[in-house]
Amino acid sequence: MTVTLYSQYFSHNLSRRLGRRINRNAAKNFNVDRLKEILAGMNVKYEVREGHYPRVPWENSRIFFVETDLKKSSLLKIIERRLS
Repeated sequence: MTVTLYSQYFSHNLSRRLGRRINRNAAKNFNVDRLKEILAGMNVKYEVREGHYPRVPWENSRIFFVETDLKKSSLLKIIERRLS
């Protein structure tokens, strides 16, 4: 199953209403290279593309397409714990 993750999910500058999906303290430790390390450490296949998040279309975004058997919410919780 393919899960789509937008970089806005991890942005400490955005409110939850605008798309942030993890707590603000963990989001402060986010950068794209760190997310790539976490995904590589989980041994999942992923692809990164440039794009726009629908709730914030005026900002450029990185879109991560992750091949995993986990649900998106479970994957986000794992990433949040590793960013903390």
